[in-house]
This record gives sequence, C-alpha cells and structure tokens, in this order.
Amino acid sequence: MRAKIFVAALVLITAAYCWGLGWIAWGFVQVDSALGYGLALGIAILLALSVWVIWREVLFGLRAGGLARRYQVPPDVVEDDPRAEFEAARTAVQDGGEQDWAAWFRLALAYDALRDRAGARRATRQAIDVHRG
Repeated sequence: MRAKIFVAALVLITAAYCWGLGWIAWGFVQVDSALGYGLALGIAILLALSVWVIWREVLFGLRAGGLARRYQVPPDVVEDDPRAEFEAARTAVQDGGEQDWAAWFRLALAYDALRDRAGARRATRQAIDVHRG
C-alpha cells in the first residue's frame, strides 16, 4: 500500500510538472516569434516525452504486479542461497521455459535477489511479453 501511495504522489508531482511545462510553452507561444515557437515546440516535446515515460513505467508496474499475483512459487526454489536460485531459474528458462512467463518471472526474482536490477527488469519485461503472447 505504501508503494501505491508513493507512485500516486510521483504521478501527481509529474502532472504538476507537466502543467508547468505547458504553462511555460503557452507563454512562449504568446511571444509570437519564431524563437518563441521554437522554444514552445521544444518544451512540448519534453512534455510529451515526460508523459510517455511515466505512462510506460506505470504500465510496467501494473503488469509486473499482475504477474506477481499470478505467480506460484515452484517447489524447487532455493530460498537460502540467491546464487543457487539464480542458477536454477536460469536453467528453468533454458530448459524449454522460454515461452513460460513463470520461468522468466522466477529469473527476474532471482536477479532481484542478487541485486541486479537491470537484469531483473529485462527478465520481467520478457515475462510480460511472453504472458501477453
């Protein structure tokens, strides 16, 4: 619940940031010069990029959360040793689990246990892609 409040706060802060950018862009348009239009266009591009990044991250979080709710922990999970669990998860993906979202999600959890956040995100994205078909 705490994470959801944090995400909601970040989205509201970003909305305020976007409103401010829009206000600044409108001010440049009001100048009615080529430079003003150019600056307004640059700010509009920054605004669109901000909205796109936030939308993408929120959607990623929602989809990853959905997979986490569906995920059933396999019986052969090694909870005490993150390195051994990583090897078991990687073997599960290599042994025909490339089209199994649960195998990819297990690998993402193993990456996360090893504190490899980039690997965890890649594996989670792969799990989402496989789950979506």
